[in-house]
Amino acid sequence: MRSAALTLLLLASLACARIYRPVELATARPQPQGQGLAGTLVPQPWGDNSRNEGKAQSAHLRVLVLGLDNPSAAGLEVFRLGVPEGVTALSPEAAADLVKQSSMLHLLYPLIPALLSATSTGGGGANYIGPTPAMVFGAMAVVGLLIGLPNLGVANTSNRRLAEFFQTRAWSPGRLEPGQSRRGLVFFRCQDPETAFPVQLFYRTGDKEQVLDLTCPAPAPR
Repeated sequence: MRSAALTLLLLASLACARIYRPVELATARPQPQGQGLAGTLVPQPWGDNSRNEGKAQSAHLRVLVLGLDNPSAAGLEVFRLGVPEGVTALSPEAAADLVKQSSMLHLLYPLIPALLSATSTGGGGANYIGPTPAMVFGAMAVVGLLIGLPNLGVANTSNRRLAEFFQTRAWSPGRLEPGQSRRGLVFFRCQDPETAFPVQLFYRTGDKEQVLDLTCPAPAPR
């Protein structure tokens, strides 16, 4: 049955879901800059989560760790990041949506054979012996259900883990006391996926607003 073989090829092309495994935050040690605020941006590794990494590359998403250090004798308030035109700073939720696995895709495992089974007619003539096309596709639908449902669960669990990791480890504005260091994830979507770009960090010491100039590094060559 040619249609059954083509269906098997189509279903085989659907990748199985993979669980997301959180990775420790990258080390981000700012270089001392006199008595003022010091900061740095370094890429966050993806570890074994190559599928999510591939989606991030396709979406031009950069996930980085922002490291800050206050070597001064006074506390300061960090309140926002500024990015150039062509770059968008994303929330953890928006970044997770870009790289999550397509969980509903796994319902195609039982759905396609079930639809073919419902529309199949005949069995090859009056003298035909063996299962009809409808029976073959029906069996494939059952097998697809046994494969698709576990993959659906794995994908949903993976997406939940990824979203939780992004949200709990994300950088947020706040006060930085003397001698205190802090790091967290930041998310940028850049129209040009291959270049470095400047990032400004706005903070306040006393009544004076100041700006720390940082650089988002270009991605490593693939």
